[in-house]
Amino acid sequence: MLGNLNDVEFETCTIGPLVLTTPVLRKLGLREIVDRYCPLAEQADMGQGVVAELLVQCRLTEPTALYDMPAWATRYGITGLYTDLTAARQLNDDRVGRLLDVLYAQRAVIWGELIGRAARMYGVEFRRLHADSAPIKFAGAFAEQAEIAGVPRLEPGYNPQGEWVQQLKLFALATGDGGLPVWFEALSGGASDSPQYVPQFAAFCEHARLATWLPLDEVIVIGDRKMPTVENQLAWLRLGVSYIGPVTMQEPHRETLRDLLKAGQAWRELPYVAQRDAQKQRSERTVYAGVSHTVHVTDPESGIQYPVRHVYIRSSALATHAAQRRQAEMTAIEREIQRIQKLVNKYDYSTPEIIAQRVQQKAFKKRAAQRYFTLAVRVHQDRPTAPLELCYTVDHASVRQEATLDGVYLLVAGGAVARWEDAAVLQEWKGQYKVEHCFRLTNQLFLVGPLFLKTAERIASLLFLIMVGCLVAGLLERQVRQAVAARQEPIHGLMPEGRDTLHPTIPRILKAFAQYSLVIVRDREGTVLGQQFASLNAVQEQLLDVLGILSPAAMFGQAGKLAAEHSWTSGLTQEG
Repeated sequence: MLGNLNDVEFETCTIGPLVLTTPVLRKLGLREIVDRYCPLAEQADMGQGVVAELLVQCRLTEPTALYDMPAWATRYGITGLYTDLTAARQLNDDRVGRLLDVLYAQRAVIWGELIGRAARMYGVEFRRLHADSAPIKFAGAFAEQAEIAGVPRLEPGYNPQGEWVQQLKLFALATGDGGLPVWFEALSGGASDSPQYVPQFAAFCEHARLATWLPLDEVIVIGDRKMPTVENQLAWLRLGVSYIGPVTMQEPHRETLRDLLKAGQAWRELPYVAQRDAQKQRSERTVYAGVSHTVHVTDPESGIQYPVRHVYIRSSALATHAAQRRQAEMTAIEREIQRIQKLVNKYDYSTPEIIAQRVQQKAFKKRAAQRYFTLAVRVHQDRPTAPLELCYTVDHASVRQEATLDGVYLLVAGGAVARWEDAAVLQEWKGQYKVEHCFRLTNQLFLVGPLFLKTAERIASLLFLIMVGCLVAGLLERQVRQAVAARQEPIHGLMPEGRDTLHPTIPRILKAFAQYSLVIVRDREGTVLGQQFASLNAVQEQLLDVLGILSPAAMFGQAGKLAAEHSWTSGLTQEG
Protein backbone atom coordinates (compact mmCIF):
# COMPACT_ATOMS: atom_id res chain seq x y z
CA MET A 1 0.00 0.00 0.00
CA LEU A 2 1.26 3.50 -0.83
CA GLY A 3 1.73 5.51 2.31
CA ASN A 4 1.45 9.08 0.97
CA LEU A 5 1.21 11.23 -2.15
CA ASN A 6 4.98 11.37 -2.51
CA ASP A 7 4.91 7.77 -3.73
CA VAL A 8 2.86 8.62 -6.83
CA GLU A 9 2.59 11.28 -9.48
CA PHE A 10 -0.58 12.42 -11.25
CA GLU A 11 -0.78 13.41 -14.90
CA THR A 12 -3.92 15.00 -16.28
CA CYS A 13 -4.55 14.36 -20.01
CA THR A 14 -7.35 15.76 -22.13
CA ILE A 15 -8.70 12.81 -24.09
CA GLY A 16 -11.61 14.80 -25.52
CA PRO A 17 -13.54 13.30 -28.47
CA LEU A 18 -11.70 9.96 -28.16
CA VAL A 19 -14.59 8.99 -25.91
CA LEU A 20 -16.88 9.19 -28.97
CA THR A 21 -14.63 8.16 -31.83
CA THR A 22 -13.02 5.06 -30.29
CA PRO A 23 -16.25 2.97 -30.14
CA VAL A 24 -17.03 3.75 -33.78
CA LEU A 25 -13.54 2.79 -34.95
CA ARG A 26 -13.76 -0.46 -32.99
CA LYS A 27 -17.20 -1.23 -34.40
CA LEU A 28 -15.92 -0.65 -37.94
CA GLY A 29 -12.93 -2.90 -37.20
CA LEU A 30 -10.35 -0.60 -38.81
CA ARG A 31 -7.50 -2.05 -36.78
CA GLU A 32 -8.28 -5.68 -37.63
CA ILE A 33 -8.86 -4.97 -41.34
CA VAL A 34 -5.58 -3.06 -41.70
CA ASP A 35 -3.65 -5.77 -39.85
CA ARG A 36 -5.11 -8.40 -42.18
CA TYR A 37 -4.11 -6.61 -45.38
CA CYS A 38 -0.90 -4.97 -44.09
CA PRO A 39 0.72 -7.61 -41.81
CA LEU A 40 3.98 -7.10 -39.94
CA ALA A 41 6.66 -9.53 -38.90
CA GLU A 42 5.77 -11.62 -35.83
CA GLN A 43 8.43 -9.92 -33.72
CA ALA A 44 7.00 -6.44 -34.31
CA ASP A 45 5.85 -4.77 -31.09
CA MET A 46 2.87 -2.98 -32.66
CA GLY A 47 0.60 -3.76 -35.60
CA GLN A 48 -0.10 -1.44 -38.50
CA GLY A 49 -3.78 -1.35 -37.52
CA VAL A 50 -3.08 0.42 -34.23
CA VAL A 51 -0.99 3.06 -36.01
CA ALA A 52 -3.77 3.58 -38.57
CA GLU A 53 -6.39 3.94 -35.85
CA LEU A 54 -4.26 6.44 -33.95
CA LEU A 55 -3.66 8.54 -37.06
CA VAL A 56 -7.42 8.74 -37.57
CA GLN A 57 -7.88 9.63 -33.90
CA CYS A 58 -5.27 12.35 -34.23
CA ARG A 59 -7.01 13.75 -37.29
CA LEU A 60 -10.36 13.91 -35.48
CA THR A 61 -9.06 15.39 -32.24
CA GLU A 62 -6.22 17.72 -33.23
CA PRO A 63 -5.45 17.88 -36.97
CA THR A 64 -2.36 20.07 -36.62
CA ALA A 65 -0.74 17.33 -34.51
CA LEU A 66 0.11 15.51 -37.73
CA TYR A 67 3.36 17.47 -37.40
CA ASP A 68 4.32 15.65 -34.19
CA MET A 69 2.52 12.42 -33.40
CA PRO A 70 4.48 11.54 -30.19
CA ALA A 71 3.63 14.93 -28.66
CA TRP A 72 -0.05 14.40 -29.52
CA ALA A 73 0.06 10.92 -27.95
CA THR A 74 1.49 12.42 -24.77
CA ARG A 75 -1.11 15.20 -24.57
CA TYR A 76 -3.98 12.75 -25.00
CA GLY A 77 -2.66 10.07 -22.66
CA ILE A 78 -2.66 7.47 -25.42
CA THR A 79 -0.44 5.09 -23.46
CA GLY A 80 -3.14 4.94 -20.81
CA LEU A 81 -5.87 4.18 -23.36
CA TYR A 82 -4.03 1.86 -25.76
CA THR A 83 -2.20 -1.03 -24.14
CA ASP A 84 -0.27 -1.56 -27.41
CA LEU A 85 1.77 1.57 -26.63
CA THR A 86 4.11 1.67 -23.67
CA ALA A 87 5.60 5.04 -24.64
CA ALA A 88 4.44 7.89 -26.85
CA ARG A 89 7.75 7.86 -28.73
CA GLN A 90 6.73 4.55 -30.32
CA LEU A 91 4.45 6.58 -32.58
CA ASN A 92 7.49 7.92 -34.44
CA ASP A 93 7.95 9.01 -38.03
CA ASP A 94 9.51 5.73 -39.14
CA ARG A 95 6.55 3.69 -37.93
CA VAL A 96 4.01 6.10 -39.44
CA GLY A 97 5.95 6.18 -42.71
CA ARG A 98 5.98 2.39 -42.98
CA LEU A 99 2.22 2.31 -42.52
CA LEU A 100 1.64 4.93 -45.23
CA ASP A 101 3.90 3.04 -47.64
CA VAL A 102 2.10 -0.31 -47.30
CA LEU A 103 -1.38 1.19 -47.01
CA TYR A 104 -1.38 2.73 -50.49
CA ALA A 105 -1.75 -0.52 -52.45
CA GLN A 106 -4.45 -1.88 -50.11
CA ARG A 107 -6.51 1.25 -49.49
CA ALA A 108 -9.34 0.35 -51.90
CA VAL A 109 -10.00 -3.13 -50.52
CA ILE A 110 -9.73 -1.88 -46.92
CA TRP A 111 -12.18 0.92 -47.65
CA GLY A 112 -14.57 -1.54 -49.28
CA GLU A 113 -14.61 -3.68 -46.13
CA LEU A 114 -15.09 -0.63 -43.90
CA ILE A 115 -18.11 0.48 -45.91
CA GLY A 116 -19.53 -3.04 -45.83
CA ARG A 117 -19.26 -3.07 -42.05
CA ALA A 118 -20.81 0.41 -41.84
CA ALA A 119 -23.75 -0.87 -43.87
CA ARG A 120 -24.19 -3.89 -41.60
CA MET A 121 -23.57 -2.23 -38.25
CA TYR A 122 -25.30 1.10 -38.86
CA GLY A 123 -27.83 0.26 -41.58
CA VAL A 124 -26.33 2.67 -44.11
CA GLU A 125 -28.41 3.00 -47.32
CA PHE A 126 -26.81 3.05 -50.80
CA ARG A 127 -29.89 3.91 -52.87
CA ARG A 128 -28.97 7.61 -53.23
CA LEU A 129 -25.37 8.43 -54.14
CA HIS A 130 -24.25 12.03 -54.51
CA ALA A 131 -21.08 12.54 -56.55
CA ASP A 132 -18.72 15.51 -56.62
CA SER A 133 -15.07 16.53 -56.37
CA ALA A 134 -13.20 19.02 -54.21
CA PRO A 135 -9.63 20.29 -54.00
CA ILE A 136 -7.57 19.21 -51.00
CA LYS A 137 -4.95 21.77 -49.99
CA PHE A 138 -1.65 20.86 -48.34
CA ALA A 139 1.10 22.94 -46.79
CA GLY A 140 4.45 21.43 -45.88
CA ALA A 141 7.90 20.50 -47.15
CA PHE A 142 7.17 18.82 -50.47
CA ALA A 143 9.63 16.34 -51.87
CA GLU A 144 10.16 16.19 -55.60
CA GLN A 145 7.59 13.67 -56.85
CA ALA A 146 8.31 11.34 -59.71
CA GLU A 147 5.57 10.82 -62.25
CA ILE A 148 4.16 7.31 -61.81
CA ALA A 149 1.27 6.08 -63.91
CA GLY A 150 -1.91 5.84 -61.88
CA VAL A 151 -0.48 7.60 -58.82
CA PRO A 152 -2.02 11.02 -58.02
CA ARG A 153 0.30 14.00 -57.81
CA LEU A 154 0.18 17.22 -55.87
CA GLU A 155 -0.05 19.98 -58.45
CA PRO A 156 -0.17 23.76 -58.06
CA GLY A 157 -3.31 25.48 -59.20
CA TYR A 158 -6.17 27.78 -58.30
CA ASN A 159 -8.80 26.39 -55.96
CA PRO A 160 -12.44 27.60 -55.97
CA GLN A 161 -11.47 30.42 -53.58
CA GLY A 162 -8.95 31.76 -56.11
CA GLU A 163 -5.90 30.73 -54.06
CA TRP A 164 -2.76 29.37 -55.75
CA VAL A 165 -1.96 26.25 -53.70
CA GLN A 166 -0.51 22.76 -53.89
CA GLN A 167 -3.50 20.47 -54.11
CA LEU A 168 -4.88 17.05 -54.84
CA LYS A 169 -8.39 16.53 -56.11
CA LEU A 170 -10.75 14.38 -54.08
CA PHE A 171 -13.58 12.60 -55.89
CA ALA A 172 -16.24 11.20 -53.57
CA LEU A 173 -19.58 9.41 -53.51
CA ALA A 174 -21.71 10.28 -50.49
CA THR A 175 -24.96 8.67 -49.40
CA GLY A 176 -28.23 10.54 -49.30
CA ASP A 177 -28.50 8.81 -45.92
CA GLY A 178 -26.57 11.26 -43.76
CA GLY A 179 -24.05 12.45 -46.35
CA LEU A 180 -21.61 9.67 -45.44
CA PRO A 181 -18.60 9.12 -47.73
CA VAL A 182 -18.96 5.63 -49.20
CA TRP A 183 -16.29 5.89 -51.87
CA PHE A 184 -13.47 8.26 -52.73
CA GLU A 185 -10.37 8.51 -54.86
CA ALA A 186 -7.41 10.85 -54.81
CA LEU A 187 -6.74 12.42 -58.21
CA SER A 188 -3.93 14.63 -59.44
CA GLY A 189 -4.61 18.30 -58.74
CA GLY A 190 -5.24 19.14 -62.40
CA ALA A 191 -7.41 16.11 -63.26
CA SER A 192 -10.66 16.70 -65.14
CA ASP A 193 -13.85 15.78 -63.30
CA SER A 194 -16.24 14.55 -66.00
CA PRO A 195 -14.35 11.34 -66.97
CA GLN A 196 -14.21 10.20 -63.32
CA TYR A 197 -17.86 9.56 -62.49
CA VAL A 198 -18.48 6.22 -64.20
CA PRO A 199 -15.12 4.50 -63.43
CA GLN A 200 -15.29 5.59 -59.79
CA PHE A 201 -18.84 4.30 -59.47
CA ALA A 202 -17.70 0.99 -60.98
CA ALA A 203 -14.82 0.80 -58.48
CA PHE A 204 -17.26 1.43 -55.62
CA CYS A 205 -19.54 -1.35 -56.90
CA GLU A 206 -16.61 -3.75 -57.00
CA HIS A 207 -14.99 -3.04 -53.63
CA ALA A 208 -18.17 -2.45 -51.60
CA ARG A 209 -19.89 -5.40 -53.33
CA LEU A 210 -22.85 -3.15 -54.02
CA ALA A 211 -24.78 -5.89 -55.82
CA THR A 212 -25.04 -7.80 -52.51
CA TRP A 213 -26.90 -4.88 -50.95
CA LEU A 214 -29.38 -3.91 -53.68
CA PRO A 215 -29.94 -4.17 -57.47
CA LEU A 216 -28.25 -1.49 -59.59
CA ASP A 217 -31.58 -0.37 -60.99
CA GLU A 218 -32.50 0.87 -57.49
CA VAL A 219 -29.46 3.17 -57.33
CA ILE A 220 -29.69 6.86 -58.22
CA VAL A 221 -26.48 8.82 -58.85
CA ILE A 222 -26.86 12.58 -58.37
CA GLY A 223 -24.24 15.07 -59.47
CA ASP A 224 -23.46 18.60 -60.57
CA ARG A 225 -22.98 20.06 -64.05
CA LYS A 226 -19.82 18.06 -64.68
CA MET A 227 -21.60 14.70 -64.36
CA PRO A 228 -24.31 14.41 -67.08
CA THR A 229 -22.10 14.57 -70.15
CA VAL A 230 -23.39 12.66 -73.19
CA GLU A 231 -20.83 9.89 -72.56
CA ASN A 232 -21.68 9.58 -68.87
CA GLN A 233 -25.42 9.53 -69.46
CA LEU A 234 -25.04 6.72 -71.98
CA ALA A 235 -22.86 4.76 -69.54
CA TRP A 236 -25.43 5.09 -66.73
CA LEU A 237 -28.23 4.04 -69.07
CA ARG A 238 -26.33 0.94 -70.19
CA LEU A 239 -25.73 -0.03 -66.55
CA GLY A 240 -29.38 0.47 -65.69
CA VAL A 241 -28.45 3.06 -63.07
CA SER A 242 -30.68 6.10 -62.64
CA TYR A 243 -29.15 9.58 -62.57
CA ILE A 244 -30.14 13.21 -62.03
CA GLY A 245 -28.00 16.26 -62.75
CA PRO A 246 -28.08 19.78 -64.16
CA VAL A 247 -27.00 20.59 -67.70
CA THR A 248 -25.69 23.98 -68.77
CA MET A 249 -28.47 25.51 -70.85
CA GLN A 250 -27.45 26.19 -74.44
CA GLU A 251 -29.47 28.03 -77.09
CA PRO A 252 -31.06 24.77 -78.41
CA HIS A 253 -32.38 24.11 -74.89
CA ARG A 254 -33.83 27.61 -74.69
CA GLU A 255 -35.46 27.22 -78.08
CA THR A 256 -36.96 23.89 -77.02
CA LEU A 257 -38.39 25.47 -73.88
CA ARG A 258 -39.90 28.34 -75.85
CA ASP A 259 -41.44 25.84 -78.26
CA LEU A 260 -42.94 23.86 -75.37
CA LEU A 261 -44.50 27.01 -73.95
CA LYS A 262 -45.83 28.06 -77.35
CA ALA A 263 -47.32 24.58 -77.82
CA GLY A 264 -49.48 25.04 -74.76
CA GLN A 265 -47.40 23.81 -71.83
CA ALA A 266 -47.42 26.18 -68.87
CA TRP A 267 -45.23 26.62 -65.84
CA ARG A 268 -46.67 24.48 -63.04
CA GLU A 269 -45.84 25.37 -59.46
CA LEU A 270 -44.02 22.49 -57.77
CA PRO A 271 -44.81 21.48 -54.17
CA TYR A 272 -41.23 21.86 -53.01
CA VAL A 273 -40.12 24.00 -50.06
CA ALA A 274 -36.39 24.58 -49.55
CA GLN A 275 -35.10 23.76 -46.08
CA ARG A 276 -34.00 27.37 -45.57
CA ASP A 277 -37.57 28.54 -46.32
CA ALA A 278 -39.39 26.06 -44.08
CA GLN A 279 -39.95 28.59 -41.27
CA LYS A 280 -40.84 31.51 -43.56
CA GLN A 281 -44.27 32.79 -44.49
CA ARG A 282 -45.55 31.43 -47.79
CA SER A 283 -45.22 34.83 -49.45
CA GLU A 284 -41.52 34.96 -48.51
CA ARG A 285 -40.58 31.52 -49.82
CA THR A 286 -38.87 30.73 -53.11
CA VAL A 287 -41.41 29.43 -55.61
CA TYR A 288 -40.36 26.64 -57.97
CA ALA A 289 -42.17 25.86 -61.21
CA GLY A 290 -41.53 23.22 -63.86
CA VAL A 291 -41.99 22.37 -67.52
CA SER A 292 -40.77 19.02 -68.82
CA HIS A 293 -40.65 16.67 -71.78
CA THR A 294 -39.06 13.34 -72.68
CA VAL A 295 -36.24 12.91 -75.20
CA HIS A 296 -34.71 9.64 -76.39
CA VAL A 297 -30.99 8.83 -76.26
CA THR A 298 -29.91 6.22 -78.82
CA ASP A 299 -27.05 3.87 -78.05
CA PRO A 300 -24.84 3.97 -81.18
CA GLU A 301 -23.61 0.42 -80.53
CA SER A 302 -26.86 -1.42 -79.82
CA GLY A 303 -29.41 0.94 -81.32
CA ILE A 304 -31.43 0.82 -78.07
CA GLN A 305 -33.36 4.00 -77.33
CA TYR A 306 -33.50 5.16 -73.71
CA PRO A 307 -36.06 7.70 -72.46
CA VAL A 308 -34.52 10.67 -70.61
CA ARG A 309 -36.59 13.33 -68.89
CA HIS A 310 -35.64 16.99 -69.37
CA VAL A 311 -37.09 19.08 -66.54
CA TYR A 312 -36.88 22.87 -66.81
CA ILE A 313 -37.03 24.43 -63.35
CA ARG A 314 -37.77 28.10 -62.69
CA SER A 315 -36.78 29.51 -59.30
CA SER A 316 -38.31 32.83 -58.26
CA ALA A 317 -35.26 33.65 -56.15
CA LEU A 318 -32.87 33.00 -59.05
CA ALA A 319 -35.14 34.96 -61.40
CA THR A 320 -35.12 37.97 -59.09
CA HIS A 321 -31.35 37.77 -58.71
CA ALA A 322 -30.81 37.49 -62.49
CA ALA A 323 -33.08 40.47 -63.21
CA GLN A 324 -31.37 42.61 -60.58
CA ARG A 325 -27.92 41.71 -61.83
CA ARG A 326 -28.81 42.41 -65.45
CA GLN A 327 -30.33 45.77 -64.54
CA ALA A 328 -27.31 46.70 -62.44
CA GLU A 329 -24.92 45.80 -65.28
CA MET A 330 -26.95 47.68 -67.88
CA THR A 331 -27.12 50.76 -65.65
CA ALA A 332 -23.35 50.65 -65.04
CA ILE A 333 -22.60 50.20 -68.76
CA GLU A 334 -24.92 53.01 -69.82
CA ARG A 335 -23.54 55.38 -67.18
CA GLU A 336 -19.97 54.73 -68.30
CA ILE A 337 -20.80 55.10 -72.02
CA GLN A 338 -22.45 58.45 -71.30
CA ARG A 339 -19.35 59.57 -69.41
CA ILE A 340 -17.14 58.57 -72.34
CA GLN A 341 -19.46 60.43 -74.74
CA LYS A 342 -18.51 63.67 -72.98
CA LEU A 343 -14.81 62.91 -73.47
CA VAL A 344 -14.99 62.24 -77.22
CA ASN A 345 -12.77 64.66 -79.20
CA LYS A 346 -10.91 65.55 -76.00
CA TYR A 347 -7.62 64.32 -74.61
CA ASP A 348 -6.67 61.15 -76.48
CA TYR A 349 -10.25 60.17 -77.43
CA SER A 350 -9.34 61.21 -80.96
CA THR A 351 -9.89 58.09 -83.11
CA PRO A 352 -12.78 55.61 -83.43
CA GLU A 353 -10.43 52.77 -82.46
CA ILE A 354 -9.37 54.40 -79.19
CA ILE A 355 -12.96 55.29 -78.30
CA ALA A 356 -14.19 51.72 -78.95
CA GLN A 357 -11.28 50.36 -76.90
CA ARG A 358 -12.11 52.63 -73.95
CA VAL A 359 -15.75 51.56 -74.01
CA GLN A 360 -14.62 47.93 -73.92
CA GLN A 361 -12.22 48.56 -71.03
CA LYS A 362 -14.32 50.92 -68.93
CA ALA A 363 -17.95 50.09 -69.71
CA PHE A 364 -18.22 46.55 -71.00
CA LYS A 365 -15.40 44.90 -69.06
CA LYS A 366 -16.60 41.29 -68.56
CA ARG A 367 -20.24 42.18 -68.02
CA ALA A 368 -22.68 39.78 -69.66
CA ALA A 369 -25.13 42.63 -70.34
CA GLN A 370 -22.81 44.10 -72.99
CA ARG A 371 -24.53 41.89 -75.56
CA TYR A 372 -27.57 44.16 -75.43
CA PHE A 373 -25.57 47.23 -76.54
CA THR A 374 -24.60 48.21 -80.09
CA LEU A 375 -21.94 50.93 -80.49
CA ALA A 376 -21.15 53.21 -83.38
CA VAL A 377 -18.55 55.95 -83.68
CA ARG A 378 -19.71 58.38 -86.32
CA VAL A 379 -17.42 60.77 -88.18
CA HIS A 380 -18.89 64.20 -89.07
CA GLN A 381 -16.80 65.81 -91.80
CA ASP A 382 -18.65 69.09 -91.36
CA ARG A 383 -17.41 69.43 -87.75
CA PRO A 384 -13.64 69.76 -88.03
CA THR A 385 -13.15 70.66 -84.34
CA ALA A 386 -15.36 67.85 -83.05
CA PRO A 387 -15.72 65.31 -85.86
CA LEU A 388 -16.40 62.20 -83.73
CA GLU A 389 -19.64 61.14 -82.03
CA LEU A 390 -20.17 58.04 -79.90
CA CYS A 391 -23.65 56.55 -80.29
CA TYR A 392 -25.24 53.46 -78.82
CA THR A 393 -28.52 51.58 -78.90
CA VAL A 394 -30.00 49.05 -76.47
CA ASP A 395 -31.78 45.94 -77.75
CA HIS A 396 -34.74 46.04 -75.37
CA ALA A 397 -36.53 43.30 -77.30
CA SER A 398 -33.69 40.85 -76.52
CA VAL A 399 -33.76 41.96 -72.90
CA ARG A 400 -37.48 41.20 -72.66
CA GLN A 401 -37.09 37.85 -74.41
CA GLU A 402 -34.24 36.68 -72.19
CA ALA A 403 -36.03 37.92 -69.08
CA THR A 404 -38.72 35.31 -69.70
CA LEU A 405 -36.12 32.62 -68.91
CA ASP A 406 -34.62 34.28 -65.85
CA GLY A 407 -34.03 31.81 -63.04
CA VAL A 408 -34.45 28.76 -65.29
CA TYR A 409 -32.13 25.76 -65.20
CA LEU A 410 -32.32 22.30 -66.75
CA LEU A 411 -32.23 18.95 -64.95
CA VAL A 412 -31.82 15.69 -66.84
CA ALA A 413 -33.13 12.45 -65.34
CA GLY A 414 -32.41 9.03 -66.84
CA GLY A 415 -33.24 5.45 -65.93
CA ALA A 416 -36.19 4.73 -63.65
CA VAL A 417 -36.38 8.38 -62.53
CA ALA A 418 -37.25 9.42 -66.10
CA ARG A 419 -40.81 8.39 -65.17
CA TRP A 420 -40.93 10.52 -62.04
CA GLU A 421 -42.97 13.67 -61.52
CA ASP A 422 -41.11 16.97 -61.90
CA ALA A 423 -41.40 17.75 -58.18
CA ALA A 424 -39.84 14.40 -57.22
CA VAL A 425 -36.88 14.97 -59.57
CA LEU A 426 -36.30 18.44 -58.09
CA GLN A 427 -36.63 17.16 -54.53
CA GLU A 428 -34.06 14.44 -55.14
CA TRP A 429 -31.56 16.72 -56.83
CA LYS A 430 -31.83 19.31 -54.07
CA GLY A 431 -30.18 16.77 -51.77
CA GLN A 432 -26.89 17.33 -53.60
CA TYR A 433 -25.67 19.50 -50.72
CA LYS A 434 -25.09 16.25 -48.82
CA VAL A 435 -21.88 15.56 -50.71
CA GLU A 436 -20.63 18.97 -49.52
CA HIS A 437 -21.53 17.75 -46.03
CA CYS A 438 -19.22 14.80 -46.70
CA PHE A 439 -16.35 17.18 -47.57
CA ARG A 440 -16.72 19.37 -44.47
CA LEU A 441 -13.77 17.78 -42.63
CA THR A 442 -11.53 17.94 -45.70
CA ASN A 443 -12.30 21.53 -46.73
CA GLN A 444 -9.32 23.12 -45.04
CA LEU A 445 -5.57 23.54 -45.36
CA PHE A 446 -3.73 20.45 -44.10
CA LEU A 447 -0.58 21.27 -42.17
CA VAL A 448 1.44 18.07 -42.10
CA GLY A 449 4.98 16.99 -41.43
CA PRO A 450 7.42 16.14 -44.26
CA LEU A 451 7.06 12.39 -43.73
CA PHE A 452 3.47 12.56 -45.05
CA LEU A 453 4.55 14.38 -48.21
CA LYS A 454 7.65 12.37 -49.07
CA THR A 455 5.95 10.46 -51.91
CA ALA A 456 2.71 10.74 -53.84
CA GLU A 457 1.69 7.34 -52.45
CA ARG A 458 2.03 8.57 -48.88
CA ILE A 459 -0.14 11.59 -49.63
CA ALA A 460 -2.84 9.32 -51.04
CA SER A 461 -2.58 7.08 -47.96
CA LEU A 462 -2.95 10.12 -45.71
CA LEU A 463 -6.07 11.10 -47.63
CA PHE A 464 -7.44 7.60 -47.04
CA LEU A 465 -7.03 8.05 -43.28
CA ILE A 466 -8.60 11.50 -43.45
CA MET A 467 -11.63 10.01 -45.20
CA VAL A 468 -11.90 7.29 -42.56
CA GLY A 469 -12.13 10.16 -40.10
CA CYS A 470 -14.89 11.72 -42.21
CA LEU A 471 -16.78 8.41 -42.14
CA VAL A 472 -16.47 8.16 -38.36
CA ALA A 473 -17.61 11.76 -37.90
CA GLY A 474 -20.52 11.26 -40.28
CA LEU A 475 -21.67 8.08 -38.51
CA LEU A 476 -21.61 9.86 -35.15
CA GLU A 477 -23.67 12.79 -36.40
CA ARG A 478 -26.12 10.52 -38.23
CA GLN A 479 -26.60 8.30 -35.18
CA VAL A 480 -27.26 11.25 -32.85
CA ARG A 481 -29.71 12.85 -35.28
CA GLN A 482 -31.59 9.61 -35.83
CA ALA A 483 -31.93 9.09 -32.07
CA VAL A 484 -33.05 12.68 -31.49
CA ALA A 485 -35.63 12.39 -34.29
CA ALA A 486 -36.96 9.11 -32.91
CA ARG A 487 -37.26 10.50 -29.39
CA GLN A 488 -38.57 13.88 -30.52
CA GLU A 489 -36.46 15.37 -27.77
CA PRO A 490 -33.56 17.78 -28.31
CA ILE A 491 -30.07 17.55 -26.89
CA HIS A 492 -30.35 19.95 -23.98
CA GLY A 493 -27.61 22.53 -23.53
CA LEU A 494 -25.46 21.53 -26.53
CA MET A 495 -25.57 24.90 -28.28
CA PRO A 496 -23.94 28.17 -27.13
CA GLU A 497 -25.58 29.79 -24.11
CA GLY A 498 -26.92 26.39 -23.12
CA ARG A 499 -29.56 26.27 -25.85
CA ASP A 500 -31.20 23.04 -26.99
CA THR A 501 -31.04 21.61 -30.51
CA LEU A 502 -32.86 19.01 -32.58
CA HIS A 503 -30.18 19.15 -35.30
CA PRO A 504 -26.78 18.60 -33.65
CA THR A 505 -23.74 18.89 -35.92
CA ILE A 506 -20.53 16.91 -35.61
CA PRO A 507 -18.36 19.95 -34.75
CA ARG A 508 -20.71 20.76 -31.88
CA ILE A 509 -20.89 17.10 -30.78
CA LEU A 510 -17.10 16.75 -30.69
CA LYS A 511 -16.72 20.12 -28.97
CA ALA A 512 -18.94 18.94 -26.12
CA PHE A 513 -16.12 16.53 -25.16
CA ALA A 514 -13.21 18.85 -25.98
CA GLN A 515 -12.17 19.32 -22.34
CA TYR A 516 -12.96 15.84 -21.09
CA SER A 517 -9.94 14.53 -19.18
CA LEU A 518 -8.23 11.53 -17.65
CA VAL A 519 -5.88 11.39 -14.65
CA ILE A 520 -3.06 8.84 -15.00
CA VAL A 521 -1.33 7.69 -11.82
CA ARG A 522 2.30 6.51 -11.94
CA ASP A 523 4.81 5.39 -9.34
CA ARG A 524 8.30 6.85 -9.01
CA GLU A 525 9.61 4.60 -11.79
CA GLY A 526 6.92 5.79 -14.20
CA THR A 527 4.88 2.58 -14.12
CA VAL A 528 1.19 3.24 -14.66
CA LEU A 529 -0.68 2.26 -11.51
CA GLY A 530 -4.11 3.23 -12.74
CA GLN A 531 -6.24 6.02 -14.07
CA GLN A 532 -9.34 7.95 -13.18
CA PHE A 533 -11.78 9.37 -15.73
CA ALA A 534 -13.50 12.69 -15.12
CA SER A 535 -17.17 12.81 -14.26
CA LEU A 536 -19.49 13.41 -17.21
CA ASN A 537 -21.48 16.62 -17.42
CA ALA A 538 -25.17 16.66 -18.40
CA VAL A 539 -24.56 17.25 -22.10
CA GLN A 540 -21.96 14.50 -22.32
CA GLU A 541 -24.26 12.05 -20.55
CA GLN A 542 -27.05 12.80 -23.06
CA LEU A 543 -24.75 12.22 -26.03
CA LEU A 544 -23.39 8.93 -24.70
CA ASP A 545 -26.94 7.83 -23.96
CA VAL A 546 -28.32 8.51 -27.45
CA LEU A 547 -25.22 6.91 -29.00
CA GLY A 548 -25.47 3.86 -26.77
CA ILE A 549 -21.82 4.26 -25.72
CA LEU A 550 -20.52 2.92 -22.42
CA SER A 551 -18.88 5.15 -19.86
CA PRO A 552 -15.23 6.00 -20.68
CA ALA A 553 -13.95 3.79 -17.84
CA ALA A 554 -15.92 0.78 -19.04
CA MET A 555 -15.12 1.43 -22.70
CA PHE A 556 -11.37 1.59 -22.20
CA GLY A 557 -11.44 -1.46 -19.93
CA GLN A 558 -10.11 0.31 -16.86
CA ALA A 559 -13.13 0.24 -14.55
CA GLY A 560 -12.15 -0.86 -11.07
CA LYS A 561 -8.48 -1.48 -11.86
CA LEU A 562 -7.30 1.51 -9.91
CA ALA A 563 -8.87 0.64 -6.61
CA ALA A 564 -8.60 -3.14 -6.97
CA GLU A 565 -4.95 -3.40 -7.93
CA HIS A 566 -3.53 -0.42 -6.06
CA SER A 567 -4.76 1.18 -2.88
CA TRP A 568 -3.30 4.60 -3.57
CA THR A 569 -6.78 6.04 -2.90
CA SER A 570 -6.30 5.17 0.77
CA GLY A 571 -3.10 7.13 0.74
CA LEU A 572 -4.98 10.09 -0.70
CA THR A 573 -7.52 9.88 2.09
CA GLN A 574 -4.87 9.73 4.75
CA GLU A 575 -2.90 12.62 3.30
CA GLY A 576 -6.03 14.61 2.44
